[in-house]
Amino acid sequence: MDALRRGEAAVLVRRSGPGVELQVDPARAEGRTGRILVDQALQEGAGASRPVAVEIREVEQRGQRYIDWLIPGIIGFNLMSTGLWGVGFYITQSRQNRQLKRLVATPMPRGHFLLAQILARFFFLVVEVPVLLLLAWWIFDVRMEGNVLALTAVVILGAACFSGLGLLVCSRVRTTEAVSGLINVLVMPMVVLSGVFFSPSRFPDAVQPLVALLPLTALNDALRHVYNDGLPLHQAAPELAILVGWTVVSFVLALRLFRWQ
Repeated sequence: MDALRRGEAAVLVRRSGPGVELQVDPARAEGRTGRILVDQALQEGAGASRPVAVEIREVEQRGQRYIDWLIPGIIGFNLMSTGLWGVGFYITQSRQNRQLKRLVATPMPRGHFLLAQILARFFFLVVEVPVLLLLAWWIFDVRMEGNVLALTAVVILGAACFSGLGLLVCSRVRTTEAVSGLINVLVMPMVVLSGVFFSPSRFPDAVQPLVALLPLTALNDALRHVYNDGLPLHQAAPELAILVGWTVVSFVLALRLFRWQ
């Protein structure tokens, strides 16, 4: 019972008179699956006949596995985290430490500082994304089906989008505690809704239009179109248009609202 409560066991099998009792948590998918498998094993072990021959084929072909679908979501999640935390948190920390106030007094144009923070995030992409792709290929045999240049374009646009959102989040925040809360308010819904670890199609139809407009949803869908499906960029035009819209709006609002002191 403790193992079932902690999620370490999917099904608890107990004797109940002449038969058995299966205890499962209906809210857990592995519990529902385990119930079917255990029931099938018990019935066959008791000599039950199977009038219909059923053949089970496990899908292990490259490109059709869960890991193939997961890798683009991990790339999108990294781009979001790098943009929001790398830009938003660092600039807020500089404002809180009065470093921005000192920089205003130097001959350096203000725009150069903001541009440097964004370009620094792009520099990290040179390390992050290729390493992730190489590890996925080496360990799990996950290969990219699309064009490298098309994937690079989607990655750069995604990084620009979340850098703009990071700049917008920190435009007027004074403390690192406040910006951490704001970033989490943005990150947590997108991690759940935007198809990082499971398909957003599982959510009700009423929220699907909202889910589709989220920047991480558009980025993950565009990455999967190129990475998994091998489609050209114009096939991902709707997703790219959503990313461009978020990028433009974020940067325009951020530059209008940004406060140096």
